Amino acid sequence: MAKVKDNTVKVIDDDFGALCVCAIRYCQGRETYMPSLIQSIVKKHLSQMTDRDLHVLIQDCERQKEYGLYGNLTIDKPSWIEFEKTLRDEKLRREIGKSANTAHK
Repeated sequence: MAKVKDNTVKVIDDDFGALCVCAIRYCQGRETYMPSLIQSIVKKHLSQMTDRDLHVLIQDCERQKEYGLYGNLTIDKPSWIEFEKTLRDEKLRREIGKSANTAHK
């Protein structure tokens, strides 16, 4: 019987976060299926991103807003706004967790 390959991605260092940042930057302003696909992948793995990656992604969303790089305003913009909200919620969750940890010490 043939062995089945394990095709999972193992997040072992900052490379994964860097790839996600690059993928999000590629998608900004595009009017294809790619932004929603990459956003869903990044959201699924947010807990594995570093605080720095999260900070950079939020900055990129702010820059996107500043320059109007949403793609189609009816189709793409709502998903970008929701993506930024998800990033900010994750950042807040981490900040609350850190505050709770330092309060118990």
